Amino acid sequence: MQDTNYTRIAAQELQQWRDEGRPMLLLDVLPPEVHAARRLPGACSACVFQVDFPDLAAAAGAAPGADVPVVVYGEDGQTRDAAAAAAKLVRLGCARVYVLAGGIADWLRLGLPVEGHGALPADHDALPPDGSWTVVPAESLVVWTGRSATARHTGTLAVDQGAIRVVDGKVGGGFGMPLDSLADDDLADPGLRALLVRHLLSDDFLFAGRHPRAEFTVVQSEFLDGAAPGTTNYHVRGELLLRGRIEPLALPLILAPVEGGVSLKAHFDLDRTRWGLDYGSGKLFRRLGKHLIHDMVSLDVALIAR
Repeated sequence: MQDTNYTRIAAQELQQWRDEGRPMLLLDVLPPEVHAARRLPGACSACVFQVDFPDLAAAAGAAPGADVPVVVYGEDGQTRDAAAAAAKLVRLGCARVYVLAGGIADWLRLGLPVEGHGALPADHDALPPDGSWTVVPAESLVVWTGRSATARHTGTLAVDQGAIRVVDGKVGGGFGMPLDSLADDDLADPGLRALLVRHLLSDDFLFAGRHPRAEFTVVQSEFLDGAAPGTTNYHVRGELLLRGRIEPLALPLILAPVEGGVSLKAHFDLDRTRWGLDYGSGKLFRRLGKHLIHDMVSLDVALIAR
């Protein structure tokens, strides 16, 4: 036994157990749609990524203290799916837990039998193909956060138009935001919330009466080869139009395919004073007292384009 309290078992040994008719519980810990497409014969589905994994495992027969061996398997020898499931089962009190070394990938490599319809779903690490998609305003949003020494305010901006293009692996396009859509989400009092929004839209900050829109346009992009799924896979350089001023802005992006289009996510900070949003800046004013506001504003951009 290892210090993890589960044992690794090779594919050849597991097949020998099966040939000998040894009693065991075989758990496929990959998502149900993967299980339906490709699984070891007789394996039960208990996806380790689901929050109710303990209930799924128990329903399949993985009971605390049971003497029957529980063999779990995941995708391959590089992923942690099976090890995570095994550790959970050990903590739940399962006495004899085994992990199939190399996962189903090793099982297939040895030509051992599998069941399922064979049509695997697309993996989440696939990059979007070349193409052009239109931003869907109802599914897109920008979340902003501003701070001072004693407070933090957060809210949203709508996205009303935009496009995302991928050509030869390079990202292009842009999106626009109507500033009258600005909203605050943290203040419970409607009067204070309206006062804050009015202040942010005034000439102290966004000057929305004269400059009603903000727009970002991609100028250049760089694909980050080898980026893990869910991490930044593009760096883009672009231009942000805000308060009538255009300034360069570099963004980290996570670009991924979704049904019928693409998803673009970006989280970054920008210095508001570069666009003339000077109110309360400690580098531009003195004796601000309680009116001091941090220069850096955090933005979370979430776009869906189809």
